[in-house]
Amino acid sequence: MLDHHRKYAEHAGVAFLDSLQALPVYKPAPGIDLGQLRITATLLTDGGLYLGYVDLDPINLRGVADATVVRGDALRAKHDRLAGRPALRLIGGGER
Repeated sequence: MLDHHRKYAEHAGVAFLDSLQALPVYKPAPGIDLGQLRITATLLTDGGLYLGYVDLDPINLRGVADATVVRGDALRAKHDRLAGRPALRLIGGGER
């Protein structure tokens, strides 16, 4: 992996963890324990560089998952539209 690609991947992983950490903690009704989930990020190249972790409540994690599904659907729809476009090709090129 090229150094600038590795740096981009590293920054993306840290930015993702930072964005999860910035979410306000969901506070359930008193006496209800929803638990916490630990989300870790590791860069899989270069021997597995550990980037960190965030503990997240399941309500926020589900919200992130739902938003990811919506983004994925939008990207697939965009790529399907672009792939279905006819290509205009100039044939010939002589003088008129």
